[in-house]
Amino acid sequence: MSHDYKILIDGKLTKPVKGGTMDVINPHDNSVVATVPRCTAEDVAAAVEAATRAKAVWRNTYIGERAELLFKIAALIRENQDELIALETAQYGGPVMKTSRFDIPSAVGEFEFMAGLGRAHTGLTISADPTARVMTFKEPLGVVGLITPWNFPLVTAVSKLAPALIMGNTVVLKPASCAPLTVLKMAEYIVQAGVPAGVVNILTGPGNEVGEAIVTHPGIDKINFTGDSHVGKRIMSLAAPRVMPVASELGGKNAFIVLDDANLDAAVEGATYSAFFNSGQNCGSPSRFYVQEGIYDEFVKRFVAAASKITVGDPTDPETMMGPLAYMKCRETAEKFVGEAIREGAKVLLREPLPKELEGGAYVMPTILEMYDNKAHYMQEEIFAPCVGVMKVKLPEDIAALVNDCHYGLSSSVWSSDYRKAWLLCEQLKVGTTWINQHLAIVPETPWGGQKESGWTKENSVLVLEEYTYHKHMWMNMDDTPHTFWEEQIRL
Repeated sequence: MSHDYKILIDGKLTKPVKGGTMDVINPHDNSVVATVPRCTAEDVAAAVEAATRAKAVWRNTYIGERAELLFKIAALIRENQDELIALETAQYGGPVMKTSRFDIPSAVGEFEFMAGLGRAHTGLTISADPTARVMTFKEPLGVVGLITPWNFPLVTAVSKLAPALIMGNTVVLKPASCAPLTVLKMAEYIVQAGVPAGVVNILTGPGNEVGEAIVTHPGIDKINFTGDSHVGKRIMSLAAPRVMPVASELGGKNAFIVLDDANLDAAVEGATYSAFFNSGQNCGSPSRFYVQEGIYDEFVKRFVAAASKITVGDPTDPETMMGPLAYMKCRETAEKFVGEAIREGAKVLLREPLPKELEGGAYVMPTILEMYDNKAHYMQEEIFAPCVGVMKVKLPEDIAALVNDCHYGLSSSVWSSDYRKAWLLCEQLKVGTTWINQHLAIVPETPWGGQKESGWTKENSVLVLEEYTYHKHMWMNMDDTPHTFWEEQIRL
């Protein structure tokens, strides 16, 4: 996979000012996949300057032309999908089964959806006063800083980039340091598609240097960040002195609720897929299960049996269902959480030993623990690994309190044959997304975002356009003379 990776600044594929580099490591075997540019604050300054120069041109470009460029980038991704699938798998360990069926097709879909959606956006006409015409307009924010995660490297970058561009913003984008390769390839397609210079700028480098330089640069008008809650809080604190808006899609500790009348076959299949998809490295994956006592034993037996059948191994093997975590520190964190829970009394339901051939990679086998304390760290903190806890509950009315007793509020699901009961329970849950008899269905047409420490923003759907525009209110008086309370006293 030898390739001369470059950053994108002002329409040119180039090297950082100081020429630094960093390695991208394959988590399957800790081999070096590629060497990429390591930028500094000087490169951020150049990128913001280029984006600032491009603002006036891009915001005044006909939206149909913007849409056509997004379609061209989507077509180039589709044309180069085989290379992108291989890169996505190598840089963060996503099985080729997933990167080929989800990651790359989803990136294409995001570009195409936003290209069409943006052309339909409108303002409002308000009937406020018969002597006036009152309207609101959606205008681009300006230069937007996008900081994206490693668990879905390309599609999460596209889900921010596409709406930002279609709404007339220019962009400075920083992908995750450990998984930047597909985004750097996209930079090449952006140039090839003919996007005007400075409209998109893509930089790579450490978050504590490049990311913070983007957040603190006075030329940035908004930050949109996806990542863990600790970093999200740091970004908000850096943005606070300028009162700069920050859209944040942060962590989750998502609940999977199984009521006595649930279809067990569907619930077990949904649980196994959603909990262990992408090795549990999905902010929407469920990691705490609340199962009503009447169905608990049977559900747990089937869930453990299904999870034990997951094929874990080399992510380049088409038969592999679950690959490694993104890097070794993730494995260490997961093992720490599991060990602590067991020492505190959790019962191990599934935790098979790691096969010898996988010991050198960032692998964690599917882990299911029976939990007795909802306050345990294992049930409260995001582990971001294939590690889940299950708890037995008596009554449906007990469940909402358990689910809401958490500082995260991203998603949940309820499994029941009684849709009325399931709906009423969903209404009590303080989360941004809740499914009934489904978990992890996320498509471009539906909004995604959470509550509490899961952040506040909306990705996808028509709502995402609000994240990249501000509403300007314009009032035009249709009468010859303004009217005020003072008109008689001050009229000449």
